[in-house]
Amino acid sequence: MDKLEKLIYSVKYLPQILYFGSAALLILVIFLDINLIEIIIPLSLFFIYMTYLAIKNYKSGGVDPVEKFIYSNKYLPPLLYFGSAGIIFYDIYCNIFNGASFIPDHLQLPLFFFFLYMTHLAIKNYKKK
Repeated sequence: MDKLEKLIYSVKYLPQILYFGSAALLILVIFLDINLIEIIIPLSLFFIYMTYLAIKNYKSGGVDPVEKFIYSNKYLPPLLYFGSAGIIFYDIYCNIFNGASFIPDHLQLPLFFFFLYMTHLAIKNYKKK
C-alpha cells in the first residue's frame, strides 16, 4: 500500500467523499457546462485513481452476465472501451473547436457511465493478472 492510499484510508469516510465528490465535479464540468474546464484532465485522472482504489478494495463474488458477454469475444472489450473513449473525446473536441456537440444530449450521460463501466472492467481484469 503506498503512502497516498494509506492517507486516504486513514480517515473513515474520506475514500467515499473523494470518489463521489470527484464524480460529481466531473458531471458538473462535462454535462452542466460549469466553467471549470481547466481542471477536467487532473480531475479525470483523480477519479480514475479513486475508481482503481475502490475496485482494488472491493471483494466481488462472481462474474455478472454482462461482463461474461463482453469477455465472450476476444476483441470486444478493447473495442468497447476505446470506442467509447474515442467518441467522448471527439465530442469534447467538437465542443471546443466547432461549438457543436457530436453526441446528442440524451446520450451523453449513458455513454459516460458506459465508459466508466468499461474502465471498471479493465481495472478489475488488470487486477486479476
